[in-house]
Amino acid sequence: MYRYLIDMLVAGAVLLAANPADAKPPHFATQGTATQLVVNDKPYLIVGGQVHNSSSGSPEYFDRTVSKLARLHANTVFAPVTWELLEPVEGSYDFGQLEHMVRTARKHRVKLVVLWFGSWKNGVSQYAPAWVRRDTVRFPRAHNAEGRPMSALSTFGPQSRDADKAAFTAMMKHLRKIDAQDNTVILVQVENEVGLFESRDHRPEAKAAFAEQVPQPLMDYLIGHKGRLAPHLEELWQRNGRKERGSWAEVFGATKDGDEIFMAWHYASYINGIAAAGKAVYDIPLYVNAWLAGNDQPGQFPSGGPVHRVIDVWKVAAPAISICAPDIYANNFKDVTAAYHRADNPLFIPETHADVWFKPSAVDQHQAARNIFWAFAHHDAISFAPFGLEGQAVDGPIAKSFKLVSQLRPLILQFQGTGRMAGILQTEEPKTTQEGVKEATGAQSSREIALGGYTAHVSYSPVSADERAYGLIINTAPDEFLIAGDGLVVGFSAKQREVGLAEIWEQVFVNGRWVNGRRLNGDQTNQGSTAQIPFWRWDSFDAAPGPRVVKVKVFSYD
Repeated sequence: MYRYLIDMLVAGAVLLAANPADAKPPHFATQGTATQLVVNDKPYLIVGGQVHNSSSGSPEYFDRTVSKLARLHANTVFAPVTWELLEPVEGSYDFGQLEHMVRTARKHRVKLVVLWFGSWKNGVSQYAPAWVRRDTVRFPRAHNAEGRPMSALSTFGPQSRDADKAAFTAMMKHLRKIDAQDNTVILVQVENEVGLFESRDHRPEAKAAFAEQVPQPLMDYLIGHKGRLAPHLEELWQRNGRKERGSWAEVFGATKDGDEIFMAWHYASYINGIAAAGKAVYDIPLYVNAWLAGNDQPGQFPSGGPVHRVIDVWKVAAPAISICAPDIYANNFKDVTAAYHRADNPLFIPETHADVWFKPSAVDQHQAARNIFWAFAHHDAISFAPFGLEGQAVDGPIAKSFKLVSQLRPLILQFQGTGRMAGILQTEEPKTTQEGVKEATGAQSSREIALGGYTAHVSYSPVSADERAYGLIINTAPDEFLIAGDGLVVGFSAKQREVGLAEIWEQVFVNGRWVNGRRLNGDQTNQGSTAQIPFWRWDSFDAAPGPRVVKVKVFSYD
């Protein structure tokens, strides 16, 4: 115990020794068409994991959790700081939770993303302090359609916003004091999956605001971005006559969809006030995350949150927020990532299912292990972080993919935004034979990718019907390609020229760099015609399958 106290005192002294003038805070920079996070003056790719909600509530438990994530090859931990612990008594702040999280991240050599659980978490307000939740006069609750109070603070409570703002600002100021030199904390999430489990708030103040004119900044944005809005918002505005002024019901319709637009404006405005105050004292990137809508109606999911269909509203009302990020627990990963990857909104995945935890089927158990390649290579994502990652096996599918992506990280960062890298992700179901047996490959089980003056013909060749092919391909140099993943057969062609494969090498990661392993030929390359992964399952001593890497050199001739 005595030794533990000494360690805590020493670590605390280190925290307080930080000199904010010594380092540039984390920020975003552009590379080609990609937006990248820059930490300590270098591009940074978040191969991360979000811990369970209570994992940061105990120093000992958090230490074990972060240790496990590091062994799973995560370089970044997403963990909550809660308003109720930060400010248990109004005006009196306790930064112990935050400081221990920073110390623990440094101990295990990972970065930290702080999740601010303030006014809302998952659409309700259970992480607000008891002194806030008890006082429904100063800190009013939202009302449902019957006029009854709900469990969520209302966005029409200015004292709630101001109290949250004061606590968040105090946290950001303290974070700058203890971490501006080391940049252990690289982003902060403001609130969590906000929105109302009702299409809109029915408090008297909310009803009055709903009858008012739509704010002019939002109308100006709609007019200026006509034809380029998110499809749902575009269609809703068009359906109601593309009015250039009017009340919320007049412009967006007296429907639940119109209610959602109204709530999005007010959630975003409330959060922008908090975020702007925090950035004023410590300017690091801030983001919000979304409980996705799916096919539900507003209120069946948190209405007003930063779902893609109202992301334009958030962009206008919350300029202090850099990114609207999707929490992806559905199976339409490609659709969601495409919707959130915009010129004004780089793809950032702070939560997604960690396979076994979410669904029991064999196919679903490998989703995160596959999806990470698509996110980083196809959409130039900044972050991929499964939720509850500490529950995964250190030799499981996610761990293997995380390890390989971590080894590929410098190459991924080098080629993001250049047009010389592509993701590969098989999503179609395997074909079922007349006998009712699922085959490993099925209809449409291939893809053509134009890279470096060649066309890569990618066929999916998983070794069982319960798997899907995945990976990435990078044109690393003229006539040279690196292919990583599993279940892939890749050939090459060129317009009006024949193409041959000069060399195919298995790649091995040694002392921080990729080097040639076996020279592949014969059965492992279909007699020199294709690069194949997984060739090792037939002739390797490695009994544990997983994603691998090959390097291919090609040539063309008449």
